[in-house]
Amino acid sequence: MSMLSDAIKDAAKKTSSSGVEKDVSKAKRGSKPKEEYVPDIRSMMIEQQLNKLFFLRENREEVRAGLHASAVISSDSEFCYRQQVLSLLYKQNQGENHPVKLMRIFAAGNNIHEKWQKLFEISGMAYAIEDRSFSDEYEIYFTPDAIVMIGGKKWVCEIKSVNTYQFQKMKSHPSGRKQIQLYMHLKGLPRGFILCEDKNTQDIKIFIEEYDPDFVAKYLHRLLQVQKFKKSFLKTKTAPPRVCTNKSCKKANGCNMRDACWNTGQGRQRL
Repeated sequence: MSMLSDAIKDAAKKTSSSGVEKDVSKAKRGSKPKEEYVPDIRSMMIEQQLNKLFFLRENREEVRAGLHASAVISSDSEFCYRQQVLSLLYKQNQGENHPVKLMRIFAAGNNIHEKWQKLFEISGMAYAIEDRSFSDEYEIYFTPDAIVMIGGKKWVCEIKSVNTYQFQKMKSHPSGRKQIQLYMHLKGLPRGFILCEDKNTQDIKIFIEEYDPDFVAKYLHRLLQVQKFKKSFLKTKTAPPRVCTNKSCKKANGCNMRDACWNTGQGRQRL
């Protein structure tokens, strides 16, 4: 084996000292560029049909209505009281406001969620999976990915799929922390963890969270304000002011209450 290894090394040296590498480099410069993938009309038609599958899945699921935790914890620049108040009263756009690329990303993330949820069930760790709950006080729906039993205690678990670049750098998951803190408050559980998985390598990181009432206070304030705005709207028919500049801006196009807000498309359909 050592003789074979030495022979390979000698051959490599000879190749390097000769002009072979230069000749290869010249050949590469003179070669034709690789052809790019250009779909024909049949490929494009099939792709269009396949993309529709993601919207079929979205529309097959239960119709979304009311407040959802994911919207309440959004950034200050994204959060909109008008959107939240209208969501308590009118029908939402069901997924058609999402670009298909985003829908494919969601579907891939769902597969990772389902893998871990199945493992929790098989192992006996699962106390509850996708426990869809509702708070009468705040009129909010929330669904922890799992509540698991570890060391005889209940833990709220949020599962996040992350690309490799983010995964290697991350020392926390900021949006996941907001989400799990709100879930812990609404569930009355003092502990949780965020399970992050690298979508490419399947490596995982675990971020432990202890309930922090000061941290979650901001989002509880938002929920209380939504209730006040709703009562005012029912009396005066005046909704909170718009955040969007017009119905065709980027934010409006991604909003699930766009039609109700601007009275366009399906308009305002009462729940």
